[in-house]
Amino acid sequence: MRYQLQSLSKDDVYACIEHHLKLCGARMPIFTASVLEAISLCSQEWPRVINTLTINSLLYGAQQKKEQIDEEIVQMAIEECGL
Repeated sequence: MRYQLQSLSKDDVYACIEHHLKLCGARMPIFTASVLEAISLCSQEWPRVINTLTINSLLYGAQQKKEQIDEEIVQMAIEECGL
């Protein structure tokens, strides 16, 4: 079987990230609005890249004991992915 994923709309990117965070038990916004915008732009709205950027951002944020992911953290994730 082969599957072909399509890119998402910007609103779908935001909704997808927020949905996954709620499933994990998040009770407050973890990503700032500007970070969601950066993830959307840098991922070109492709689901696999969105997942990679959000996971890496969360890992970097946890390492730095951040309560909210900011532009500095997401920039580190973007650089690690080579985007």
